[in-house]
Amino acid sequence: MQTNNSNQVPRGIKAVYAQGGTPDIAATINHLNAAFASFKGDNQAKLEKIEADLEDYRAAIDDHSVKLAAREMFGGGAVNLSPDGTVQARVEQQPIHAARGLRSAQISAHYMRRAQAAGEDTRLDIGDFMRGVAGMQCSDSVRAALSVGESAGGGYAVPSVVMPRILDAMVDQSALLAAGAGILPIDSGAKNVTVAAIDTLPKPAWRLELGGVTESGPTFRGVVATPRSLACIVRISRELLADADDVSRAITQAISQAFALEFDRVGLVGSGKAPEPLGLYCMDGVKKIQQAGAKFAYADMLAAYQAQLEASAPAPTAAIMAPRSLVGLAGLMDTMGQPLNAPALLDNVRRLSTNGVPTNLAGGDKSLAFVGDFSTVQFALREALTIGRLNEAYAKTGEIGFLCHARVDVIANYPQAITVIEGVVS
Repeated sequence: MQTNNSNQVPRGIKAVYAQGGTPDIAATINHLNAAFASFKGDNQAKLEKIEADLEDYRAAIDDHSVKLAAREMFGGGAVNLSPDGTVQARVEQQPIHAARGLRSAQISAHYMRRAQAAGEDTRLDIGDFMRGVAGMQCSDSVRAALSVGESAGGGYAVPSVVMPRILDAMVDQSALLAAGAGILPIDSGAKNVTVAAIDTLPKPAWRLELGGVTESGPTFRGVVATPRSLACIVRISRELLADADDVSRAITQAISQAFALEFDRVGLVGSGKAPEPLGLYCMDGVKKIQQAGAKFAYADMLAAYQAQLEASAPAPTAAIMAPRSLVGLAGLMDTMGQPLNAPALLDNVRRLSTNGVPTNLAGGDKSLAFVGDFSTVQFALREALTIGRLNEAYAKTGEIGFLCHARVDVIANYPQAITVIEGVVS
């Protein structure tokens, strides 16, 4: 029998009600746009911060390069720099007899600092520059370089950003530069530069109380470097200059190799008769000795080593000779037919060769060998190489001729640091 119990309560969800109006589409879109703008603004700020950080990093790297160059230029030791980069104090570690000048990494640091000061485009290379000189289509940075680099004598000064690539290549190909000779840039407005050279060392003497002081001869002399003109012509077809991907490498190699060879020749044996500078071989104070045996040998290099030490000059660090002389040394044999090792005293004397050393002296096949510390030698160089276009000379062949011009002179601050071995036969 079914009974009706009023205390029982129905269980479970019987109904669901939802209440709402038509969505406000415009408000939703505005909300999304605001959210997107906020997202974009947040990320744009992050991007700008990253770019700002990169600029700070670049500036820090540039500052480090300048300080590194200062340390190398002023002795390789500790250098205190003021906030503006001025050298305040230094610890001298570089040999005191080493002449001023740019070497190795100093070359890039010097010219890159000048490029930054001038606001030059660091992506510019020699190919871009020469296309601009030739009147071909070029970038705004090339046109800017041409506008500020036009020389009064014709041609255009090579931008500072391009110079280290040429000079670095020259160091690789020049025996004198590789042996430690420096490049001394001088102001393009100066006709010459004077440096102090050591003539004779003073001779101290003991004296009694109230006794006189013995005088010695003159110790120093001024050496006036007058840069002389050196030029070569580079020819290239218009099509190759316009289209070749690696034309900059080829041009750099051609210019640097040509100038490096002549730097070696004139630096070693330049006659001094105008317009050629005076080379080491003809300079006063450079000692000369004769080859002792029938063939050039390590004994001759030891004799040159001894001659320098006896002249109170620094010990030799390099020997420069003709290629045949270098190969002849390498081919020396002992009594057992084994390759002859160099004496231990010559271990720190680099042996370099260059075609700038003549091999036809004394009316025959005699040559020379230069032994010494070549850090005492400088090439006084006007700040920039100039390149001009020869408009008509090669028009018939579809080529463009470029006249590459530099002004350079040779300085030996301490001639006693160089000894020349004459009569070299290999």
